[in-house]
Amino acid sequence: MDAREYLAQVLPTTEQVDHFVCRDVKKDIEENNKGWTYDAEVGWVLKNSFRDDGVDGARTFYNYDANGARTNLCFPGQTARIHTYGNSMTHCDQVSDGETWQEYLGSHIGEPIENYGVGGYSVYQAYRRMRVVEATRPAKYIVLNIFNDDHFRNLDALRGRIRHGAVSPCSWTLPHLRVDPDTGTCEERDNLCPTVKALYGLTDLDVITELLEDDPILEMTLALKNAEVESTDQNVPLLFGLRAPDSPLARELGERHVRAALFATQKVVELFEAYTQATGKKLMVVLSHGRGIVKTRLLGKPDWDESLMSWLKRRPYPVIDFRDAHQEDYARWKPDPDTYLDQYSIGHYAPAGNFFCAQAMKDDLVTWLEPKPRAYLS
Repeated sequence: MDAREYLAQVLPTTEQVDHFVCRDVKKDIEENNKGWTYDAEVGWVLKNSFRDDGVDGARTFYNYDANGARTNLCFPGQTARIHTYGNSMTHCDQVSDGETWQEYLGSHIGEPIENYGVGGYSVYQAYRRMRVVEATRPAKYIVLNIFNDDHFRNLDALRGRIRHGAVSPCSWTLPHLRVDPDTGTCEERDNLCPTVKALYGLTDLDVITELLEDDPILEMTLALKNAEVESTDQNVPLLFGLRAPDSPLARELGERHVRAALFATQKVVELFEAYTQATGKKLMVVLSHGRGIVKTRLLGKPDWDESLMSWLKRRPYPVIDFRDAHQEDYARWKPDPDTYLDQYSIGHYAPAGNFFCAQAMKDDLVTWLEPKPRAYLS
């Protein structure tokens, strides 16, 4: 299989682009693209929406202020000194406004915490969005929340369609990185579709093939798929959606992908560090994880991202890994891991899971803030 054959399978349709670029809020969930909408700088942002993905099958409601932050119900009209950036675990997909960890935590400390998370974001996209927001609406305290797939999204020029062969409301082009861990190089690249016209060009097989002809993630994916065709070995899952035969090539490519992804995140965190130092802001890094990654820790197995965590924990600012909090919490009850995680997880965190995250962050956040929030004034 070559690039053209593979891309033909995931080619965007004109209707998908129509839904994605429309900024008007539509009543139909799919026509509204579930809230995701095109942005030339960062790839996509969010508009008001509702979805049918909540706990117990309930609808979830998502609303945003004029600056793009998720609506703050606890302290409307107050200026926040804490801004949070990241992907859907920051945005808090699958819960309604008022059920996010920012709202629970803000309610507790007595001040607003603004939520600029966007589903599907990489760490690098979070950085790009932070630069845009802070230029016009600055805050002193910056919380960067990183999810386990965000490392890999740093390297994606076209999210989802290449690496997973799947289509979602945010399966579009995004600013990304080209990295080489061996030489220590990291190149920042803008969104491949900086205009709506360019986005519609993705529906043309010739255009999308030329646009992605030298993309390393496409090359890796094709190598894995071609190895799968040629091999009779058992097909096994690799990290984060990639599948390939259990072969030396697959293992080598998987290891290289992981190394490049974690290196990319390290470089983006360094960008956050440089920016916050230059502007007099303070940084906190929080690590969120999918259910399977947390379960691995609860079963006593090694963390897959140990090299990055070792580096992060040497940094001169707070770093919170929610696996640590889950491990401590799990030790108090000791059911099987799935029963334990059912109380918090519905894919993303349920309301109870976001409350858990707020509690896990509370002490570090209060120590970090100066002056202390009003709930902790002596």
